[in-house]
Amino acid sequence: MKKFLKITLSLLVLAVAGYFVYVQYQKSASLKYRIHEDAESVIKIGLHDLQKTILIDAFSAPMFYWDHIDFSSTPKDKNDKQRIKKGINLKPYSLVFYTMKNVKNTLFTTLPINDVEAFNVYAEKYLADRNCTIIEKEYKYALDEKTKLIYAWNDTNLSIAYAPKKAFELCKTVFDDVLLNKKLLSETDHPYIQILKEADDHITYLKGKSQVSLNFYAGKAYVTGIMYTDTPDKFNTSIQYSDIPDASLQLYLDANFSSTENKASTAEFLSDFSFFEKNNIDMETLVKKTTGVLSLAVKGTTMQTDSIVTYEYDDNFNKVATVAVQEKEAPLLYLSMASDTTLKNYFKEQGAIENGILKALPMYSFYENDTTSLMSFATQKGAVINPLKTGSYFFSLSANFKSLQEDLKIPKADKLAALLKTIRINAQQLEGNKIVLEGNLTAENNEINIISQLYFGLQELDSIP
Repeated sequence: MKKFLKITLSLLVLAVAGYFVYVQYQKSASLKYRIHEDAESVIKIGLHDLQKTILIDAFSAPMFYWDHIDFSSTPKDKNDKQRIKKGINLKPYSLVFYTMKNVKNTLFTTLPINDVEAFNVYAEKYLADRNCTIIEKEYKYALDEKTKLIYAWNDTNLSIAYAPKKAFELCKTVFDDVLLNKKLLSETDHPYIQILKEADDHITYLKGKSQVSLNFYAGKAYVTGIMYTDTPDKFNTSIQYSDIPDASLQLYLDANFSSTENKASTAEFLSDFSFFEKNNIDMETLVKKTTGVLSLAVKGTTMQTDSIVTYEYDDNFNKVATVAVQEKEAPLLYLSMASDTTLKNYFKEQGAIENGILKALPMYSFYENDTTSLMSFATQKGAVINPLKTGSYFFSLSANFKSLQEDLKIPKADKLAALLKTIRINAQQLEGNKIVLEGNLTAENNEINIISQLYFGLQELDSIP
């Protein structure tokens, strides 16, 4: 009996030691040759850590997972799926994304190809099913118009870009670097690889010395981080904003347009949105006339009137327009922007404001409020804008999902509103170039991991035959 116990204990120690060695190896191996040498920022999703968290959650609440997992697939179906050779591991220990300074609003990731022949067969079928054309040059690439993904690969690596503009030319230099010039981080002493290797968070974001972490727990998710700006005091430590007590959603931002750098970066960022061009609003003029303080709130509902134009034919077969007035329920929205006195006039000159109504947002009628120095609007005539409140966060977002859905009545959002409870995110400027970010997302069920609640809750309930 003693001999049996010794053997069992020895095997257990070996298994634990083997697992520890495996984990340490994978922490480094899953990061090497995955990140561009000149990456501006990096995001690591710890797939292994997420799976481990969900597994522990399943042990603590087995009935929840039993009720939601679909057992209808036969063993043959599962074996067939497992036998499909892909030639690439699409579920690595950690999945790493990165951004490049010269390629705006685009995420890249790189995955090693283990079997190029199997991968080419898999890729051809996968892309053909999505009506994507494979182009062969120095390496192969294909654009998926629907998902906005660009795939590029050679015999050793697959490089993927998520690019909203879906232009291969914009990503070509990065693809060339990765696939032709092998400009990928390989040394474990690089700061990005060192930090990511030690990070046990579910999601980690790095940019220079800045680090933000996101973790998922039972009934909640937390985001925390310290960010460093290029220049000190980039944002204000104290701001004034329009406060709406008990709002279902409240957001305010002080972009601090006293900083020339902030003005320029905001104008550049917003210039990509067609909304401003369609409404004849010049971005440089807009940021010049504002202080950068913006607030938005939702609280309750109100009634608005809509003019519906229909056409009929009179006895002489002439087409005659008939205007009918119809009342509709609308969310009570408050929108304000701190600005100088010329911004309102500019909006009126550009046709964005007509007869006291903000025409740039046609879904609801936003009525101009003349009782405040702010450029402010509300979806209810004469709605009272509360006095300004002083706060220490330059960015703040808070919402109650149930109340917000009751106010906005967004189609197909009832499920999400039933699953989630609240969200709160704050950012604060501290001394020098240091910014503290913290926030949380809470779910109605505080006993099940929030990821599992969202994954299963947003699907139709699976049945067990």
